[in-house]
Amino acid sequence: MNKRKVASPILISLVFFLIIIIAVLIQNNNIYTETNSPEYANLNINQDELNIFYLNVGQGDSTLITINGCNMLIDSGNDQNGYYIVEFLKAQNIEKIDYFILTHFDEDHIGGAYKILEDLEIGVLYMPGNSNKTKTYKKLISTIETENINVDTTIKASNKVEYSLGNAKWKVLNINDGNDLNDSSIVMELDYRTTKYLFMGDASTKIEEEVEWNKVDVLKVAHHGSNSSTSQEFLDRVKPKYAIISVGANNSYNLPDKDIIDRLNNNKIKIYRTDKNETIWLTSNGTEIKINSLKYNLDGTGRKQAIIFERKYLYAFFFSTLITVNRIAS
Repeated sequence: MNKRKVASPILISLVFFLIIIIAVLIQNNNIYTETNSPEYANLNINQDELNIFYLNVGQGDSTLITINGCNMLIDSGNDQNGYYIVEFLKAQNIEKIDYFILTHFDEDHIGGAYKILEDLEIGVLYMPGNSNKTKTYKKLISTIETENINVDTTIKASNKVEYSLGNAKWKVLNINDGNDLNDSSIVMELDYRTTKYLFMGDASTKIEEEVEWNKVDVLKVAHHGSNSSTSQEFLDRVKPKYAIISVGANNSYNLPDKDIIDRLNNNKIKIYRTDKNETIWLTSNGTEIKINSLKYNLDGTGRKQAIIFERKYLYAFFFSTLITVNRIAS
């Protein structure tokens, strides 16, 4: 008996079964493991108020600002965070980012950007005009080109030029194209009626000494609470009531720095941290500020990652499988 002829129908059946699976994947483009379907609730955000979400992306940075149906996203965490950020935004019925700001090109700020650029509509992307040679940066640039994203690298720092985000206003206080990635950070202030919010990126004390600051209500602490930033002189000028630190639990950098925490406490500034409070949800009617903690973890570190098949690879596998079937049948 010819064993090959007996085996061929079985092999053909198995290969056809694979073809069916591949066809489904091509139709849906992506497939994810069940454990990678986080169920983020729709929070029914009051769009008549200012909402700021300091997202818990572990040792990284990402902040969502939404008001009057207008949305701004500042940074995108690490590579493994992009999927979870998109899922959270979609749960809030957010399909468009009007302003996407990548403060600078460290991986923990731009890593998840490619996923956001692929899955959401982007009004305009702001980022510094410098660059680096990392794979993360190259992946970002490739995605920008593929998705034909509207990019503005010409934005300038000015205490007088304001942009609108619904009824709120924002302005850029620092951006430069120098070799120091941290000090190239886009630093911005958001004003909503009588309240002010400052977002520092990873800017160091050098930038703190150079910029003309306003007093603010809420400070997004620079560089995850590193002692390279947040000097006493800086705090004397901005005088925040609240400090937000985006930092990963048990991180290898020992952040936030104890001296920074002591300094904030000594200045009687209320501290919120993503490693302790998880995602931090701030709301304001323009005079009062309320801050709550959400048990939402958008950090992909240590979690099973989504199995994502790009369409081009699926097509290649599909046709190679067809060729295999043809050879077996002949």
